[in-house]
Amino acid sequence: MRLIRTCLYLFLLLPMAMVSQNNAPAQPELESGTIESQFDYIIEKSSSFKDFQLIRKSSILKVKDNAVDSIRNIRKGVAALETENKELKGKISTLEGEKVQLQEEVADISEGVESIAVFGQNVNKSVYNTIAWSVAIVLLLLLLFFVYRFKSSVAVARRTRNEISKLEQEFEEHRKKTMKKEQEIMRKLQDEINKNNM
Repeated sequence: MRLIRTCLYLFLLLPMAMVSQNNAPAQPELESGTIESQFDYIIEKSSSFKDFQLIRKSSILKVKDNAVDSIRNIRKGVAALETENKELKGKISTLEGEKVQLQEEVADISEGVESIAVFGQNVNKSVYNTIAWSVAIVLLLLLLFFVYRFKSSVAVARRTRNEISKLEQEFEEHRKKTMKKEQEIMRKLQDEINKNNM
């Protein structure tokens, strides 16, 4: 029973609510679109009296609310953009600092690539290459000089050995001849001694 009473009250109150809402005519054009199109719609639908335009208060209030909401949203967007701009400026300054640091590192690396540490001193690569090739050429010339000297020394040693061996042979032959002569002289002497003793 209570359910029926409740439904009856609702049924009676519903038309009253509809009547109160119908006092302000529905204007869906004011719910969407740009502020400019909403003003154009209000001007178009308003009635004229002499030089005056008669506009419904509800319509102008709705456009005002929409304009205020738009301005509020724009301000929020501007504030968000300003915050983002500050963050980006901070990132830019950080990146510029990193850029300077990277440029210094690149300069150090370039200097390191262009130079070689020799005995604790950085020497330009071209100077180092010149010194290294000069040292290599001097060492090669010294090697060739010593190889030449070695070969000439070996040749001199062979010649000397050959001459010594010839001298030894001549000496041996001379010694043999001298021994023969000495033996002959000794025989003659012995023969003479033997002759005289007899």
